[in-house]
Amino acid sequence: MLKNKLKKLLIILSITSISTNILANEEKIGFMNNIKQLKEISDVMDIIQENFVGDKKIDKTILMQGALKGMIDSLEDPHSNYFSKKGMEDLEGKMKGEYSGVGMIIRKGANEPVTVELLIEGSPAFNAGIRPNDKILYIEDKSTYDIELEEASRLLKGKSGTKVKLKLYREADKKEREITLTRADIKLENVRSKMLDGNVGYIKLTQFAEDVDLEVKRELEKLLSQGMEGLILDLRNNPGGIIGQAIKISSMFIEEGVIVSERPKKGKEIFSYREGKYYGDFPLVILINEGSASASEIVSGAIRDYKRGLLIGEKSFGKGSVQVVLPLPDEDGIKLTIAKYYTPKGENIHGKGIKPDIVVEEDEDYLFYDGFITNVNDKDQEASKEKLLTSVVGKEKAEKLIKKEDKQLKTAEAAVISMIKERKNKK
Repeated sequence: MLKNKLKKLLIILSITSISTNILANEEKIGFMNNIKQLKEISDVMDIIQENFVGDKKIDKTILMQGALKGMIDSLEDPHSNYFSKKGMEDLEGKMKGEYSGVGMIIRKGANEPVTVELLIEGSPAFNAGIRPNDKILYIEDKSTYDIELEEASRLLKGKSGTKVKLKLYREADKKEREITLTRADIKLENVRSKMLDGNVGYIKLTQFAEDVDLEVKRELEKLLSQGMEGLILDLRNNPGGIIGQAIKISSMFIEEGVIVSERPKKGKEIFSYREGKYYGDFPLVILINEGSASASEIVSGAIRDYKRGLLIGEKSFGKGSVQVVLPLPDEDGIKLTIAKYYTPKGENIHGKGIKPDIVVEEDEDYLFYDGFITNVNDKDQEASKEKLLTSVVGKEKAEKLIKKEDKQLKTAEAAVISMIKERKNKK
């Protein structure tokens, strides 16, 4: 029995060490070097199984999962997490942009409530005015101080059309508020585009999901075929995603050079160079705000460092670390921070964010309204969004919001038109 237990631990440790040596540290690694600690874990498991009296049925799988979770929690890193089999399935669904819930990415530190890290634009949480860094104190009647991240995530998910009640706290207001959200099927349309006045193309990128570069390429080529002379790439409220996708999308606008580099705990710095088709040196503006994070900041940082275009909007979120998801033998897994990433000029923006070249702040009312206008290709969107707004905030406020202009987008549009005219005057 003990032999099988130790064998299982050996398999787990082997998987994590094989993954590009990402768990290596200054001490020697491997089963024999960890035998003392593994024996202690084994002894505690035996003691618990033979002596614990309680309502919860205990088996060795539960104890092992608890031990693994404890290891990850001890890192005190909000971006490193342990996931059960169900948690891994949910994570995969999020990366594909399909699941039912309220549309929030959350984190949780030890002895802290759940914190909203990022939101999916147009989701129930976003439309209700929830914002990054809001604290979720209660989910239904459960204090989030007393539950784990995976349980909090499970409580927020649910069948489309069902409701979940939250108590929130926003530091800026020093106020608590209760809100009830109606869950929805979250199926992201990752890329949307349209042509604005003055032959200015507009592409909205919602997240850096699998193969999203192919969608961006398709929309960009469509706009170019329609006579596009300059582009606005909207990364507002884009929480990031797959770093490889950020590299491919950055490469469409940058002719040569490093896009991003990663510095692991040990070993040499890893440089990622541009790849794929370059679409030319047309005028370019990137729109960012506090919801632009991770892969969005890789693109923004590369564009800024090469002076390829202008950044307009508000300071980005500031997530400059790299995570990898490692599946384990029981179909559970861990997400672990394995490196920090750096812009082409060697800046790590973690905790700092990227400040735009032109700062344009939007008021809270606009941010609330913004969640209803993401589908720029929908011919019936004006009527549908006004109806939805009216149902949420009432007719009077809906009429005011519907007339609000997107100041950041208008500023970006004017900037691109100005750059187009300037180039024509130089010829």
